[in-house]
Amino acid sequence: MPTIKSRSNRIEAIAGGSMESAADLGVLFGCHSGVCGKCATTVVSGLNNLSEPTDEEKNMDLAPERRLMCQARINKGTVQLDLD
Repeated sequence: MPTIKSRSNRIEAIAGGSMESAADLGVLFGCHSGVCGKCATTVVSGLNNLSEPTDEEKNMDLAPERRLMCQARINKGTVQLDLD
């Protein structure tokens, strides 16, 4: 089962599921549709375990290690976020 973690916490996720469950780790959300950028988060490791960036993320011109948690999906493995 895929795992989303910060330095101090971890949660299990559903393969292919939204990264919106990262709210339990402290990620803040706004619009949930990839427009506001509030949920942009740095991925410390496991970037290859996420889906490809969506058009919304590409249009936001984020650094390669930053993803919108409302748009990203976790496919496998562990993804560590820079949250604490």
